[in-house]
Amino acid sequence: MYTKKGLDDDSYVVYSCFYYICQGIDTKVPALAEFYVVKDTDGNWKIDGAVHDDSDEITKYEVSLRQDDDVKELKDKVKKLYDDAQASDPALTTFLEGLGEDDTGSEDTAEGTILVVTEDCNVRAAASSDAEILGGLSAGTEVEKKGEDGEWVQIDYDGTEAYVHNSLLQEKTE
Repeated sequence: MYTKKGLDDDSYVVYSCFYYICQGIDTKVPALAEFYVVKDTDGNWKIDGAVHDDSDEITKYEVSLRQDDDVKELKDKVKKLYDDAQASDPALTTFLEGLGEDDTGSEDTAEGTILVVTEDCNVRAAASSDAEILGGLSAGTEVEKKGEDGEWVQIDYDGTEAYVHNSLLQEKTE
């Protein structure tokens, strides 16, 4: 943990070094988080959880601190630990490179693509988990993609426009 003075006497910028664990990977991943900590009206220290845009005074201050030599040194140290962890464990590197990728195969597919239901699921009237359930599909059922709305794939369900979450579909392979 490392701290820098905040914008006033009742605030600090806190840098917290920690390790996170990736499921199925032996090597821990070094990381660095930055928090703006403030004293509340009761005198308790709390992380400022407000969302700050780039023009906000706090954001500008935090960005300026990142140019300080001591903060750069801390970031470089954690970056080296991170790089060393990846160099020592190819499985970790592969895992980290795949973060953010959707392995369901239903995104980035064109309209008209045939998709296969991966597990029994509900079919919804709108692109929302709160929408009316029109019916269900069994695992292995093939559907044609008509469109998409966010994380939802539009299909035709008994002549009606309907939606299934993309995590429950994958592109049909021959």
